[in-house]
Amino acid sequence: MSIRLRLTLWYTALLGATLILFSVIVYSALSTNLWAQVEQDAARQAGEVASALTQQLQFDILVIRNPRSTMQFPDIDLFASASGVQIVDFDGMIVKRSSNLGAMSVPDYRMALDAVQHGENYNYYTGGAGEPELLVYSVPLVVNDSIVGAVQVIKNVDSVRSTLSQVSRYLILGTGLSLVLAAIVGAFLARRTLAPLNAITRTAGSITQTGDLSRRLNVQEEQSEIGRLSTTFNAMLAQIQQLFDTQQQLIADVSHELRTPLTTVQGNVQLLQRMLSATESSSGRSLTSEMTEQVPEILAEVEIESMRMNTLINDLLLLAQADSGALSIQKEPVEMDTLLLEIYLQAQRLVDQMRTAGALTIRLGNEDQAMVLGDRERLRQLLLNLVDNAIKYTPDGGVITLDLKHEKEWVVISVTDTGLGISPENLEQIFARFYRTDKARSRELGGSGLGLSIVKWIAEAHGGTIDVTSTLSKGSVFTLRLPAYSGETAGV
Repeated sequence: MSIRLRLTLWYTALLGATLILFSVIVYSALSTNLWAQVEQDAARQAGEVASALTQQLQFDILVIRNPRSTMQFPDIDLFASASGVQIVDFDGMIVKRSSNLGAMSVPDYRMALDAVQHGENYNYYTGGAGEPELLVYSVPLVVNDSIVGAVQVIKNVDSVRSTLSQVSRYLILGTGLSLVLAAIVGAFLARRTLAPLNAITRTAGSITQTGDLSRRLNVQEEQSEIGRLSTTFNAMLAQIQQLFDTQQQLIADVSHELRTPLTTVQGNVQLLQRMLSATESSSGRSLTSEMTEQVPEILAEVEIESMRMNTLINDLLLLAQADSGALSIQKEPVEMDTLLLEIYLQAQRLVDQMRTAGALTIRLGNEDQAMVLGDRERLRQLLLNLVDNAIKYTPDGGVITLDLKHEKEWVVISVTDTGLGISPENLEQIFARFYRTDKARSRELGGSGLGLSIVKWIAEAHGGTIDVTSTLSKGSVFTLRLPAYSGETAGV
């Protein structure tokens, strides 16, 4: 069953239940009021007739002497109107009746005498099934403090029954027509309300068939539930497209990064094979001096390219484990001033390996004592990546400064260089994987474009942040902020 049909049925059922309840309440209230009014009118009329007869008969001497046998009743037509009136004694005899009753007999009129004899009013309904429906209302007739009979008012209530039947038909007909109209309107509203869902379904189906993740829904009424759903769907599509594009770019970047060292290794291996083939073709003579000199160079180049591939694969594995949540951070108190001093000494050795003596200056700035709760080896990796990046992009004669400050609840470490700088349009993407401002220069220096991505992940895994400010041709400042540790954190 479709959602539209379910909504239509629920809407119609709810409205039907409401209308039926309303109709029952209206009919019940109207019926109660009409019957109460009929009985009140009959009681009032019977009471008036009994009062008038009492006043006329209570001083009659004959009544006093023999109130039941010689009583002379006045003409009760004076009191009757649309209703008939009859006077009944306790022997069940009709003593007097109004002419408008004619020859009509009143069924079971004697059943009221017992209650009347005890001074109580009594009423009942009779007739129906083809016969006129009557209300018989009986009250005691009192003469000189003695109940001598009953005054019965007979009212034809067919008009009341007809009115109620007509009202009932109107309510049933109105309820039925309302339900039909509600079903039609409900179906229309459900179709209109669910139209955006159909658009979402069509868009999703089209994306599945064509693979075009650039398509988006046309969002209308953003504050409605469907509007928010459309906005969320568009955001999800944008995120999926970004992830898909990132995946495609990652595959392309990895392929490109691995192609160069693999080509180099393959070329060197082929060169060695040709050298061996040349030796074998020369009747087993040994390698020439020129070939002998080339072998160490070839092997050294193969080793360098193998190390580059190994570094790239390790970095990719680290980021993949971080993304999947399989890589956890083992936190313990770490003295950052001690760690920064170790990084400073290691940076000096890196400069000696990569540059000529005195070509680049590494110096320490502020070195406040500070402690954080984190993984010492990961933090070392973070700082080494920042220092290595600064060394690669700072020309000879430049200065790299390592700085540590303890600012209230934060430990702030900055790596400042006087290198090439980063353009504003590149700053936002500097931490993206495989993103490099100068790809050719990065490959010459052995960079893979993953170092800063790893830096960002390690910083965030420790509850910190990493920011960068830069000016072209003047240098860059990478600022790491980590929560300070006071030694009072539970669980350490």
